[in-house]
Amino acid sequence: MKVSRTVALALAGVLCTFSMGVGAGGDRDDDDRGHDDRDIGIEVLSSRPNTVSGGDALVQVRVPRDTSAGRVVLRLNGQDVTGKFVADASGRRLTGLVTGLQLGKNSLTASGGRHGRSHSRKLEITNHPSHGEIFGAHQRPWVCETAASGLGPPPASGPCVAATIYAWLYRSTSGALLPLPAGPLPADLAKTTTIDGNTVNFIVRVESGTINESIYRIAILDDPTNPISSPWSAGGKKPGPGWNGKLFYHFIGGAGPGFRSGRNLLATAVNISDTVSVRDEPLRLGYAVAFGTRNTFGTGGNDIVSAETVMMIKERFIEQYGLPKYTVSIGSSGGAMQQQLIAHNYPGLLDAITPVRSYPDLVSVVTDVIDCGLLNNYFGTVANPADWPGPRRSKVDGYPVDPNGLTNCNGWNAFARDWPGPTNGFDAVVPLAARYDPVTNRGGARGTYQDGVVNALGIDPDTGFAGQPYDNTGVQYGVNALNSGAITKLEFLDLNAKIGGVDIDGNFVASRNVGNLKAIERAYTTGRLNDGANLTLPIIHYRNYVDFENNIHTYHRSFALTDRLEKKNGTSANLVRWTMPSAGTVNFMRMALLAHDQWLTNIAADQSDAPYAVKVIRNKPADLTHGCWDAAAVRHDQPVSPTAPGVCNTLYPVHADPRIAAGGPRSGDILKCRLKPVNAADYSVAFSSDELARLKSIFPDGVCDWDRRGVKQRSLKDSWLTYPEPGRAESLNRDDDEHDDDHDRDRDRD
Repeated sequence: MKVSRTVALALAGVLCTFSMGVGAGGDRDDDDRGHDDRDIGIEVLSSRPNTVSGGDALVQVRVPRDTSAGRVVLRLNGQDVTGKFVADASGRRLTGLVTGLQLGKNSLTASGGRHGRSHSRKLEITNHPSHGEIFGAHQRPWVCETAASGLGPPPASGPCVAATIYAWLYRSTSGALLPLPAGPLPADLAKTTTIDGNTVNFIVRVESGTINESIYRIAILDDPTNPISSPWSAGGKKPGPGWNGKLFYHFIGGAGPGFRSGRNLLATAVNISDTVSVRDEPLRLGYAVAFGTRNTFGTGGNDIVSAETVMMIKERFIEQYGLPKYTVSIGSSGGAMQQQLIAHNYPGLLDAITPVRSYPDLVSVVTDVIDCGLLNNYFGTVANPADWPGPRRSKVDGYPVDPNGLTNCNGWNAFARDWPGPTNGFDAVVPLAARYDPVTNRGGARGTYQDGVVNALGIDPDTGFAGQPYDNTGVQYGVNALNSGAITKLEFLDLNAKIGGVDIDGNFVASRNVGNLKAIERAYTTGRLNDGANLTLPIIHYRNYVDFENNIHTYHRSFALTDRLEKKNGTSANLVRWTMPSAGTVNFMRMALLAHDQWLTNIAADQSDAPYAVKVIRNKPADLTHGCWDAAAVRHDQPVSPTAPGVCNTLYPVHADPRIAAGGPRSGDILKCRLKPVNAADYSVAFSSDELARLKSIFPDGVCDWDRRGVKQRSLKDSWLTYPEPGRAESLNRDDDEHDDDHDRDRDRD
């Protein structure tokens, strides 16, 4: 069955609505749909039934109204597990933590009845190892950093696993975070008042261990004299008043080579960094906090592994603590990329997101950043550097100039060498002997962006490595500067004749790049490029403005996502944007948590049949609008447009990047442009016949036509994709290989 874009958006909303209801990250089991309370039903609450991990699952059974709960029998693979289930007060729901699942497929049956009528229901549950690889194979080698994270030495062989441990911390009245001593509670123990108005001791229980070959932490306010234990069993202890019933998920930035679990410290479960500040607001407000090391993009820039880690840690949280009313997240830079990509590709895992210093995704940023590397090489090595001071470079690369005469392209230079370079950017824990060397170890670990997501992009048969989506064929670097008179025709021609490209090992070469077409197409269809699909949930972007500080977190990236939402969904009204000075002191973290809480509460109370996307927009709190704060912390209304007059756009002007300065769209969603013939009428300057001939020789196949969709530019094929092998994607949503109408129309365009 093919579905229209409108219906697809509505379905995406249903996924998120179910997630808010059960906190499970995805829709309910198909077997439980379309049945009323006259039928028996089974659903997995802790995850999707086909993505269960670790040998256990939280299951709920709906009891038919003609049957008592005591007459329902549950069997797992034929073995009676009824004793694990507890009835609710109504007697219409049985909930229990089912353990002992075997790897692979399991059969859970529920049966019961009376007065001659019997009911029976079967649910297939697929269980995976706690070390993961549910969405596809992990990189190998995978260095296990349990020792550096306080979890003991790693296993001698096999996956990265460690025993679960618990620690207790407390916040003192002086503000210090300290280990909780045994015995009487400390005299300097601070208290906190949660979002629900409960005043409790600021004592934190931190659970630590490994999930998905990642070091995870779960932190929650708890009572050490009567701690949370087996909350789903009849005699268990549920969380107390310190938990507000909601889950906060933390993402951390960077973007670099992986091949390792990553490492973190116990205190990072309490002190949440959003780059703008380090605060304990989530716990202070009563949220439980969860995250894993593979939710740090600097520990392998792979959003698929990050999503898998979120899914599995949430499953653990639900089974061991409770069912969150919703999951809200925060993360800066690479943490912003993860949130938006996870909401895009695995809708339902997160119910509201707070991307800080936002980028829409990694693959489109990689394009601009490699451009910066090429421009830095040209300005600093190929051309005479004296001819290209910062103010002149900025006309070509689109970025502003800092007080030292540097543009943000200078700030990107390290990443411009790391992301296309297979030997750059590795953490020291990855052994040199395990890394790629073009001469001595061609089978070693490659640290490029594309090799990190090889499962999605596939392997280029010509190189044997991951397909490289970077392409700069036809890009007229500095064309806007040429047309404005900021650079000369000779400079424009020389720049574009000598800009070159990078080879498969990240070396500068004279020829321009021709991206791998399969990798480009897969970047779109598998969701590595975020086109705005499924991003109908509440979004709050905030940042401190650093455009004039040679800082890579430039403001225009927020507007790239806004443009994509407008193109895909017809609106960006579900996104709110806040800005403050570089050294601002506004507590955006707390503001965002409170705003999201009110927003999600409003949505949950909306029992209408309206599509989810409509509910999100109409239930946004009236005072939740775009805004900026000046140096005196005075708030001003911020217009939607980056060019509209007003205080905010005067204080915080929006700049560009090399592709925008080359005539490309602000959305930045074209990986490879379609070409058109060189036409003298397209320029504001008059080329002589010799100059025009040279321009045509530089671009023999034509120049970018930015008014058309990019080559192989497609809509997202489907969500919840798994990768059985590099370059092959299968959806957990359905078994067939149908495409939506948008995707079919995309194919018709080529």
